[in-house]
Amino acid sequence: MKKKTVIFFAIIVISFLLIMTSCSDDSTGPNDSTVPEIQLTYPTNDLVLPQAEEILITAEATDNEAVKKVIFYIGEQQYEDISSPYSYSWNTIGLSGTVNLYVKAIDTSDNETRTDIISVSIESREMIFVQGGTFSMGDHFNEGDSDELPLHDVTVSNFYMGKCEVTQGEWESVMGSNPSHDYGVGPNYPVYYVSWYSVVEYCNALSNSQGLDPCYTINGTDISWDFSKNGYRLPTEAEWEYAARGGVNHTDNYKYSGTTDNLGDYAWYDSNSGPTTHEVGTKLPNQLGIYDMSGNLWEWCWDWYSGYTADAQTNPLGPESGIERIRRGGNWGYDAYNCRVSNRYDYDPSTASLINGFRLTRTAE
Repeated sequence: MKKKTVIFFAIIVISFLLIMTSCSDDSTGPNDSTVPEIQLTYPTNDLVLPQAEEILITAEATDNEAVKKVIFYIGEQQYEDISSPYSYSWNTIGLSGTVNLYVKAIDTSDNETRTDIISVSIESREMIFVQGGTFSMGDHFNEGDSDELPLHDVTVSNFYMGKCEVTQGEWESVMGSNPSHDYGVGPNYPVYYVSWYSVVEYCNALSNSQGLDPCYTINGTDISWDFSKNGYRLPTEAEWEYAARGGVNHTDNYKYSGTTDNLGDYAWYDSNSGPTTHEVGTKLPNQLGIYDMSGNLWEWCWDWYSGYTADAQTNPLGPESGIERIRRGGNWGYDAYNCRVSNRYDYDPSTASLINGFRLTRTAE
C-alpha cells in the first residue's frame, strides 16, 4: 500500500513537470502574447519640419518577424505598412502648425502596442523680414496713370512678407477646399477665385491655427484691423510697393519688381504665361528674395482705393471707407505695363476673379 502511494505521487509530480515544461515552451513560441515593441525613429518630438516636402516617417520593431503590420497615425489620418523597414512618405504640402504622430504595431496574433504621441511643427511658407524705411511712392518714370502721382515720401515700419503668393495647397489646408480651377491647378500654384473678404477670413483662420492673435474683426462686410496683433494679414498698399521695390534696396529704382529690362526672367505675364498661372517661385526673386511681385496674379492689399496726396506719411492705412480695394502687381494675362511696381488697380472686394490672389504679411514684433 505504501509502495503504491509513492508510485502514485511520483506519477503526479512527473505529469506536473511535463505540463510546466509544455507551458514554458509555448511562452517562447509563435503564440507569444507579448507584442514586439515599436519605436518611432523619425521624426522626434518637437521637431520643426519644412513645408511642401516629402518627409520619411520611420519606425522600428524589436521583433520584425512577429509583426503583421504597423500603422502610422498622422493627425486624423492613418497609413499601413506590412514589411520592414517600416516607413511612410508624408507630403507636407499645404500643411502648417502642430501635428501629432504615433505608430501602432499589430502582431501575428492581432495583439497591439503603440508608441507615445509626439508633436511636430510644420513651418508655414517662409516669411521674409522687410526692414522698414522711407521711400518715394508712385510713378518714378512718369509713364503711368494719373493716380500714380504725385510722388510722395512714405515711411513704413519693419514687417514680414510672404516669400511667395499663397498657394492652393495652403488655402485648402486651412479652408477645406480649393476654389481655383481651369487656369493652373495644383498645391504649389497660387490660389485664385478668392475675394478680398474671403482672404481676410483665411488670414484669421490661419492665425488661429498657429496660436497667433487674429488681426481682423469681421462682422459681415464690416472689417476692422488691429495693427498691434501678431497674426497674418494683407499688406498695406505702401508696404506692398516698398517690398516690391526691394525694401532698403529701393534706390535701385527698378521699373518692375527686381528688374527694369528683363521682365520675362522675373514675371509671368501675357508674353510668356501660356496663358495661365504658374507654380509660385519659378521665376527670379527681387532683391529681398520675394517672388512673383510682378506678374502671375494680382495681389489684394488692405487699402480702400483713393488718389494720392503730396503729403509725407508714416504707415498709411488708406482711407477709412470706400467702394473698391487696391490690388497690385499685374498678372499672367496682362501686359508689362501692368506689372510695374507703381501700377495701381481698384477692384470690387466681393468679387472672386481668376486673376486675383494674395500674399501674407505680419507685423514685426
